[in-house]
Amino acid sequence: MNMSLGGADLVSMFEHELRMCQVKAGETVLIFTDPRFIHPEYPPAAFAAARSLGANVYILVSQGDQRLEDDLVRAAWKNANLILGMSMLPRGIGSWMYTDTHNAALGAGARVLMVQEPLEVLKRMLPIPETRRRGLAGAQRLQEAKEIRVVSNAGSDYVLRKDGRTAMYQCGVADEPGRWDHWPSGLVTCAPLEDSAEGTYVIEPGDVLLGSWRYAQSRITLHLEKGRIVRIEGEQDARLLEAHLSRIGDDGAFRFSHAGWGIDDRADWGHIGMDSESLYGTVMVSIGRNIFKAPAPYCGLGGSNTSEAHFDICCRNTDLYLDGELIIQNEQFVAKDLG
Repeated sequence: MNMSLGGADLVSMFEHELRMCQVKAGETVLIFTDPRFIHPEYPPAAFAAARSLGANVYILVSQGDQRLEDDLVRAAWKNANLILGMSMLPRGIGSWMYTDTHNAALGAGARVLMVQEPLEVLKRMLPIPETRRRGLAGAQRLQEAKEIRVVSNAGSDYVLRKDGRTAMYQCGVADEPGRWDHWPSGLVTCAPLEDSAEGTYVIEPGDVLLGSWRYAQSRITLHLEKGRIVRIEGEQDARLLEAHLSRIGDDGAFRFSHAGWGIDDRADWGHIGMDSESLYGTVMVSIGRNIFKAPAPYCGLGGSNTSEAHFDICCRNTDLYLDGELIIQNEQFVAKDLG
């Protein structure tokens, strides 16, 4: 009974979201999922919502170890108008968003929306115009910048170069051809040059180790030289992070993927997930894979790291500079037009 009532609530939410993603009668909507997806009620609710808008809708259920490399999956993705990604396949690399199949679909003009957060989070962080405004303004400023510097009272002080790299924003809506987004989310980010990181990155207890879906319990210090993490210092959390990256076994696991900041004041640090990346004024710097290309404006990363690792880290009480200009200071936007 509860599942039925929850499903009814979800259908109206998905219909609202699909309208924002510009779903029209006659378009093809592909829902991609797998047997291990943790919200099995989402695909049928999205199916009903897409049908109500007059779309031709399909659900593609992959096997649990799919790598998204076969011709059938690629053809389905490339021929859809909107793809709803309800899966974390392939495991370990940050999901399907970092695959050639996804890049090919975006290149063919598909709109792509990731949906995997709990129902409470979907409701609380439904896309709103203010999140898009902050995102677009931030991406435009980040696009122009060449250097990112991150500093904190905890001891972080490192720089990343991004010369020529695109900047992107997430606002929870995929409404134009070649655009990927994630419902819910609100952030601005870019892929730094993979050999550019220099300095010291300190992760404090209470920061979010999103790559392992938990809060840090002890201090971690990453030492960066020529783009690579050359030393990891600390206690248990440091040992676990180093073991995770070493187990991947490739050089890219020790290089940064993307860096940016959160823009949604509705995000809740008490929820690990997109809340962690989206929380207003926090700084997120990720490690590993970043091959993600999209033709839509301010979308995609354009990185060259093909690592099998992808590990997001979200930190509070941090300052961020763009080309020497202080943008965020201790979770407050000094650049008022971005906050």
